[in-house]
Amino acid sequence: MLLVHPIHMAQHDPRSSLHDIRRPGRARQALSVAPGFDLQTEYQFWQMYERVVRPLPGGGLRRAWLVCQKVYRDRWQFPDDSDAAALSRVLFGGNMTAGRASELAELHALVSRRVALLARRGRMDPAA
Repeated sequence: MLLVHPIHMAQHDPRSSLHDIRRPGRARQALSVAPGFDLQTEYQFWQMYERVVRPLPGGGLRRAWLVCQKVYRDRWQFPDDSDAAALSRVLFGGNMTAGRASELAELHALVSRRVALLARRGRMDPAA
C-alpha cells in the first residue's frame, strides 16, 4: 500500500495550470517557474511581440521560450544580480558559438527589460 504525502502541494496535481499550456502550437512550459509571473500572459505577450514587432532572437518564440522562463526565474530568485551576472546564468557551456551567445544576450536583454517593466508597474507579485 502506498502512503499519500500529507501536504497537497507536494503531490502531482493534474489540474494545475502548468499542464494546460501544452497544446498544439504551444511550447512546453518548465515546471520550476517563478511564482510571481503569470507565464501564460507572458507567453501571449511574446507571441504578440513576434507578430507585431519582430521574431525573437534565437529562433523565435518556440525555441526561445525556455530561455525566457529561465530569465524570469533567475530575475525572481536573484533580483540584485548585475546584468553581467544575470547574463552569465544564461550563457553557459564551453561549446557555445559566438553567434548563439549574441542571440541569447539579445534575448536576455529583451526579457530583462520586460521583467523590469512588470516590476515597475507592480504586476509582479513578490509574495507569491
